[in-house]
Amino acid sequence: MTTTPVHTQLAPAPAVRAWGRLVTDTRYVLTGFPLAAIAFTVCLTGFAAGAGLVVAVVGVPLLAATLMGARGFAIAERARVAPVLGSALPAPAYRAAKSASAPARMIAVLADPQSWRDLTHAVLRLAPSTVAFSVVATWWTGVLSGATWSLWGWALPKDGVDLPELLGLGDRYGTIVIFYMAVAVAFAATLPAVTRWAATLEARFAKALL
Repeated sequence: MTTTPVHTQLAPAPAVRAWGRLVTDTRYVLTGFPLAAIAFTVCLTGFAAGAGLVVAVVGVPLLAATLMGARGFAIAERARVAPVLGSALPAPAYRAAKSASAPARMIAVLADPQSWRDLTHAVLRLAPSTVAFSVVATWWTGVLSGATWSLWGWALPKDGVDLPELLGLGDRYGTIVIFYMAVAVAFAATLPAVTRWAATLEARFAKALL
């Protein structure tokens, strides 16, 4: 008698899935801000210089090069968005050059609507990235600093009034430790939802333009 092996694939536990989603969203947002800053600087500078020099002819290839750079940032962002949205963004069909000559390739890039959409995304993405980064960084700071306050809070100079004392909870060290631990718990409880919102905000902005 022969036996047929049965392979079962176990689904990850909800806690594991939630942690994986939190890590994915956090990584996307925190790495998105420096990438957005680089894309903004490179593309806006290239566009401004190219537009200013277009009458001197040299601006035309500079604009084409800027659009190609924006296309590279767009390709990278489509790959980054996939884990956040749960599906990959379809690659657009860029306008092909009618010949292999350099002027034809430049004209194809400059006449391609998607290339200009890529440039628009590269320049404007800094706004949603800044909002998302600020929110996620604040929440993670609240979790980590509140949870570890008892380890380093004693070393802070006592030259002012702590927040618990301002709230009328007293100035005893144990009370302050419990207060900041409660703050950390509050931030931790809302962290998954906040990071999901921030990552979705940034990812949907990319999806709309790319």
